[in-house]
Amino acid sequence: MDGIFFLILAFFTIFTSIKLSYFGDVLSKQSKLGSAFVGGLLIASITSLPEFVTSISAVVLNNPTLSFGDIVGSNMFNIFILAVYNIYFFKLDIFKNTSKKYLIECTILFIDYLFIILGCVNILINIVSIVLFVLYLVYMYFVFKSDEEDNVVVKKTNHIVIKFIFTGIIMIFLSVLLAYQADKISRLYPKFSSSSIGAMLLGITTSLPEVVTTYALLKLNNFNMAISNMLGSNIFNFLVLAISDLFIKNNYIYSYSDKYSLFYVFGGILLTTLLSISIMTKVNKKIIYIFISMLMISIYFIVWYLQFI
Repeated sequence: MDGIFFLILAFFTIFTSIKLSYFGDVLSKQSKLGSAFVGGLLIASITSLPEFVTSISAVVLNNPTLSFGDIVGSNMFNIFILAVYNIYFFKLDIFKNTSKKYLIECTILFIDYLFIILGCVNILINIVSIVLFVLYLVYMYFVFKSDEEDNVVVKKTNHIVIKFIFTGIIMIFLSVLLAYQADKISRLYPKFSSSSIGAMLLGITTSLPEVVTTYALLKLNNFNMAISNMLGSNIFNFLVLAISDLFIKNNYIYSYSDKYSLFYVFGGILLTTLLSISIMTKVNKKIIYIFISMLMISIYFIVWYLQFI
C-alpha cells in the first residue's frame, strides 16, 4: 500500500507541477520577458519547486540523506533525459543547434559538483553552501545579461496570478506528503539506503515536470530554452541543497552523503561533461551525437546498477 500511495501522490504532484509550469509560462509571456529568463530561471525554478519542498521536508523529518539523494539523483536524471530526447528527436540535431553560451551553465554546474565533493569528504565543508549561493547569483547575472525578447503572442488569461498561487500551494502540500511517504518507504526497506530511495523515487518523480516541459519546448523547436530549462533546474536544485543545509543543526548536509549518493554525484559530473562536449561539437555526422548520448544513457543505468550491489 505504501508504494501505491507513493505513486498516487507522484501522479498528482506531476500533474500539479505541469499546471504550475503552464501558468508561469503564460505569466512570463504576458510580461514580455525574454527566453533566457523564461526557460533558465522562471520555468526552471517553478518545475524544481517539488525538489525544494521535498528536500527541506526530508531534512525536517530528520532524514537529510534522503534530501541529498533527491537532489543529486534529480540532477543526473535531468541530463539523462536530454540524452534520451537527443536520440528520440534524431532528425532535429538538438545539441548541434544549441547555443554555445549554455556552456557557461555547464561550467557553473562543474564548480557546484566540485565543492559538493569537497564537502562530502569534509574539506571546506563550512563554505560549500555559501559557494552554491554565490554561484546561483552568478547564474542569475548570466541569465539577465543574455536575456532576449520572445516574439510569441499569447492570449490573455484571466485570474492567471490567482491560479498560479493556488496551484503552487497545492503542489507544496503534495510535495510534503511525497517526502513523508518516501521517508517511510526508506525506513520500511532498510536494504536500500535513504540516498538510494531519494535518488530513485524522489529524484525521478520530482524531475518529471522538467521532463514534460522540456519535451514541449523541443516539439516547438525551441532547443535553447529546452536546454536552459534543464540546466537551470539543476543549478536551482543545488541552491535547494544549500538552503536545506540551513535547516540542519550542528552539522552539514554534505556529511550525510554515502557511497550510493556519491555514485550519482560522479555520474552527474560525467553526464554534464558529455553534454558539454555535445554542445561544443559542431560536426555534420549525427552518429557522433548519438554515440555520446548512448554513452550518457549507459552511464546512468550503470549508476542505477551500482545501487543494488
